[in-house]
Amino acid sequence: MIVTYQLGDFHSPCAIPGQFIMDRFENIGRPINMAWPHKHDFYEILWLEKGPSLHTIDHHSFELSFDSIFFIAPGQIHELEHEGNLRGYSIMFSPGFLALSDAGHELFSGLSFMEDTYAHPALKLLSKDKEELFNSLNSLHAEAARMDRSANIIRHLLLAFLFQIKRIIPEKPQSVKDNFQVITFKKFKVLLERHFKQETRLPFYADALFITTAQLNEVLKNVAGKTVGESIRERLLLEAKRMLLHGHLSVGQIAAELGFTDFSYFSRQFKKQEGLSPAAFRKTKQLMLH
Repeated sequence: MIVTYQLGDFHSPCAIPGQFIMDRFENIGRPINMAWPHKHDFYEILWLEKGPSLHTIDHHSFELSFDSIFFIAPGQIHELEHEGNLRGYSIMFSPGFLALSDAGHELFSGLSFMEDTYAHPALKLLSKDKEELFNSLNSLHAEAARMDRSANIIRHLLLAFLFQIKRIIPEKPQSVKDNFQVITFKKFKVLLERHFKQETRLPFYADALFITTAQLNEVLKNVAGKTVGESIRERLLLEAKRMLLHGHLSVGQIAAELGFTDFSYFSRQFKKQEGLSPAAFRKTKQLMLH
C-alpha cells in the first residue's frame, strides 16, 4: 500500500504548521524511514542546485538536473532516487493555503502547471530567468525564516513566485498521457468546484462521470487517499474558512450559504476538523493576518 504523507510529517523552523514549509531541501526533517514511493496531500516545488537524480511520478520517469524547478501535486505517486545527494530548496504548501487568499480557489486556474506534470514535469532555468526567480525565492525564504513570519506576506510572496514561473513556461498542448484514474480525478475536482455548495451526494458526481459510486470512491482513494465524502467535506470546510476570513456574514449565514440546515451540526463539524469553533477561528486568524 502506498503511504500518503501529510505536511505535518515534515519539520522545519521555517514553517506555518500544517500549511506551509520552505527550507533547504537537505535541512527539512522527514519521517523516519520514509517510504518510497509515496504520495503527499500537499504541493511541493523543488528548486535543485545539485543533482542529478531520477524522479518517477505516476510511473513516468524524468531526469532532474542542475538549476531545475520540479512540481509535485497532491495525490501523485512519486519516488526520488539518490535523494540524499540533492541540494536546493523545497517549498511545501497545502491546497488550502493559497485558496485562503482574497482571490480564492480561482487562482489555480492560472497555475495549472503545478498539476500538469506530464506536460511540465520540470522547468530548466535559463540564465535570463534564474536571477529574477532566485530573488523572489530568497524573499520568500527570508520571510519564512523570521520569528514573526506572516502567513499573509508568505502567501503573497508565494503567489508572485508562482506567477513568475507561469510567465516563463512555454505553452504546450494539453497532455494526454494521464491514466484513467488521474483523468477521472481531475474531472471530479472540476465538478466539485462547480457544485460543492449544491451537491453533496456521491451518486451525482459518479453519474456525471459515467462511472459507479464504487469506482469513483476507488479512484479518489487511489489517487488522493480519501473518499468522495471526505473530499466534499474538505471543500466545504475550505469555503467556510475563506468566508470567515474574508467575508462579513455571520456564522449562521455562512452555514446556510453552504447548505447546512442545522447550524449546530455545522459548528460541530468545523470544530472537529479545526479544533476551534467557527467564531473562534475567525477571531484567531484575523488577529494573525493583521
